[in-house]
Amino acid sequence: MGRRLVLGAAVAAVIAAGEPATARAYEYEVLARTLAQGYQLRGFRAGGDDVWLSRRRFTQTLSLVVWDIGELAARRRAAGRRVSDGPRISMTSYLRLDHDFGDWTLGTLRDPRFAEPIDALDAIPELASSTLALDLLYGYLAIDGLWDGAVDVRLGRQVALDPLDSWAMDGAVVRARAPGPVAFEVGAGLRVRDASPAGAAVFELDGTAGADCREYVEGAAPGEGTWQIIDRSRVPGDATLGADLDFCPQREVMMPTVGLAVETDGLRRVHARLAYRRSMSPTVGVIGEVDRLDTPDLGLYPDEVGQAPAWGVDEEHVSASAAGRLRGGGIEARPWAGARLSLLHGVVDDAMVGVELRRGAHAVTPEVSRHVPTFDGDSVWNVFAVEPSTDLRLGWRWGRGGWRTHATTWARRYEPDEAAWAGGVAAGVERRTARVAVRADAVADDGWGGRRLGGSVTARWQRSRGSLWRARAGAVDVRLPDDPTSRAALDATHATLELGGTWAVVDGVGLHVLAEGTASRLAPGQLRALVVVDLAFVPEI
Repeated sequence: MGRRLVLGAAVAAVIAAGEPATARAYEYEVLARTLAQGYQLRGFRAGGDDVWLSRRRFTQTLSLVVWDIGELAARRRAAGRRVSDGPRISMTSYLRLDHDFGDWTLGTLRDPRFAEPIDALDAIPELASSTLALDLLYGYLAIDGLWDGAVDVRLGRQVALDPLDSWAMDGAVVRARAPGPVAFEVGAGLRVRDASPAGAAVFELDGTAGADCREYVEGAAPGEGTWQIIDRSRVPGDATLGADLDFCPQREVMMPTVGLAVETDGLRRVHARLAYRRSMSPTVGVIGEVDRLDTPDLGLYPDEVGQAPAWGVDEEHVSASAAGRLRGGGIEARPWAGARLSLLHGVVDDAMVGVELRRGAHAVTPEVSRHVPTFDGDSVWNVFAVEPSTDLRLGWRWGRGGWRTHATTWARRYEPDEAAWAGGVAAGVERRTARVAVRADAVADDGWGGRRLGGSVTARWQRSRGSLWRARAGAVDVRLPDDPTSRAALDATHATLELGGTWAVVDGVGLHVLAEGTASRLAPGQLRALVVVDLAFVPEI
């Protein structure tokens, strides 16, 4: 009895102490989705039967957005002041859990180094990102409107996407607006890698070493060494969801990144941006005992005469882009152009120029782009995979009432082979009413790489505000080039049928279901099921 009286008195004291406090509330949004998939992938073998690998994927996503942390904007509004007269604090994040428990990632295979079968993850460490991955795709704190609205700050994991580039960084970005129509941006932090805390493999630099990660093994004399796969002779462990033999030190080092940019701000008819970014990483030294090899180990990279630098440049880019909007003679023109220079490789690796011309219900879009493959500064692919390609595209769209139609033709040249051309055309038409939408598409391309002909018909029926049905039927015929090196055995016609729908289970909860069946000579019958539970469902109107 005495303990109960003491506990009751303590609770009453806490409640009494909290009574004068003002209750605070924030405006927030939480979105959660649960995704389940089950399907098979076919692996073709030169000898023996083909292999069917099952994928059983479970994906959970959670996004959180919180506005006006600290109620700074709400207080200004209550005082009759403008919300933009002071700083505003918000937070946004997107978390994803992805787990594959099928044979694709959890299967076993034979490896000549071991007598018994080993986990697929031990032979192919890259599968670990699909087996069990917890990824924070982005998550940052935003402080807008500092110094009379001239400065915005972002702190945390941030993703940058534009036509010339895409990357992610853990750090800070500060954007400052000058008195004129100009804004400056500076950022610094660590580039997101697969080894980063809750890092997503998709942000890893192209060309980063993987399962065949190699080290330089010194020879009897300087310059006589060779590149060899890092010794993984350790006995495989028992980790089911991790790669026991994965050992690639260069993938795990930090990669500091700095960036600068200047761009126009507040101009209605033109926008231009000039940006610079540089990422570096420390050079990996000795990764084990110096006498574990036949000759003393001096480090992961050649260093017989001290030639290995303490740091190396992984990427260094300067990019420029511009877009405008012009009107005259009943025509609206929206031109754009952009280019990116890789200072590390000394080449313009991406460039594009195009314009969208609109007149009435018609829009025509000619475009030219050129791409030169570039990779992480540590990658050997910078020597073997640098063949450029040039794309020419011409698109047309028209829409009026419930009708929409489009057509695109394109041609691509693979350099330096003058005969390596490919081209094609795609077209489609769509009819929409209040509840029904029907669309038909066709595609045809030929040239370097083979021929492809196909088409599809898609229908959608909005039965009610919380009920939507979908159906799609299509076919594509694939023929590879007729030469001795082609895989003519893979020529086939593939047919697909999809059925699905969306239903409001209860208020705020929706169920999305999709079933897809495919058939061809190579795969007589395949079925794929997709189920999504949407915990922030808003019916389509």
